[in-house]
Amino acid sequence: MIESLHGDDLYRYKNIRINFSSNIWGHAELHELKAQLAHRLDTISHYPEPYAHNLELSLANSIGIHQDEILVTSGSIDAIYLISTLFSDAEPIIPSPTFSEYALASNRFKHKVESSKKIHWVCNPNNPTGLVIPKKTLLEEIDSPRDIFIIDQAYEDYTLEQLLTDAEVVRRPNVFLLHSMTKKYCIPGLRLGYVVGNRMLIQALREINRPWSINALALEAGLWLQGKNVLPATQWLRKETELFRNHINQLDGYEALPTQTNFFLVKIDLKRRPSSNILKQRLAQEYGILIRDASNFVGLDDSYFRVATQLPVENLELVALLDRLH
Repeated sequence: MIESLHGDDLYRYKNIRINFSSNIWGHAELHELKAQLAHRLDTISHYPEPYAHNLELSLANSIGIHQDEILVTSGSIDAIYLISTLFSDAEPIIPSPTFSEYALASNRFKHKVESSKKIHWVCNPNNPTGLVIPKKTLLEEIDSPRDIFIIDQAYEDYTLEQLLTDAEVVRRPNVFLLHSMTKKYCIPGLRLGYVVGNRMLIQALREINRPWSINALALEAGLWLQGKNVLPATQWLRKETELFRNHINQLDGYEALPTQTNFFLVKIDLKRRPSSNILKQRLAQEYGILIRDASNFVGLDDSYFRVATQLPVENLELVALLDRLH
């Protein structure tokens, strides 16, 4: 069985107090959403829309594109696998380190190793590094109409850098833009995202999309959340992230690498500190704190882990524990 290599394995632990492993903001205020979903629980007694046309129309109107240029999916993961199915005759071009699902999807559908058709997977901001490809550079790259480009902007709400817009993408015949409502609204348990592209590309995805892929409560949440914000100010989050990095960089045996988002990699000096796997297990089992062991990212090893900024007091607690553990 092919298993996802996601690092947020909170479900494996019963005692976690602070989760630095997920890149999603861990302190979103979701009480109003929960109340709305509780009020709408009767919807689980009925089939939802086979396809999320109402949510697509709402999203399209809010971002200024046509409904034919957007497809709502069960998280951006769903879009990744749909696109991978559609272009199984293309050679995947995947940088490293980056999000593991691109390679997993390509392997599952047995993409050609050598093909004149190329499909480029670009995570921007990139996971796990938190770095952003400049918009000008990316626009120059995607203006190669022979190749297909998938630009995954799942973490677009966690950076101050300029990114591609939906309007720029729908004008091009070879680009998909992935968005994650999971990340934007901090609702990973509901699985909700959407993909934007040229009408012909989106229609091709619709033809292989399965019905009822979005459950009733996820659809309700997606509609209700339109125009709302559950994240802290991006400027504050970036400032706290840089403070967090600076504190870690003052410790012996760790190097917090540069980032342009709320998460970053930390390089461990294995002569002075435990490996990422040992560090993760000790923090989880002894202190109820979860970090992301980054050793299973292609291009990285057990001298790397990843963390995402949380509240200042929580960040400082992790810094103190990293200093203590040898």
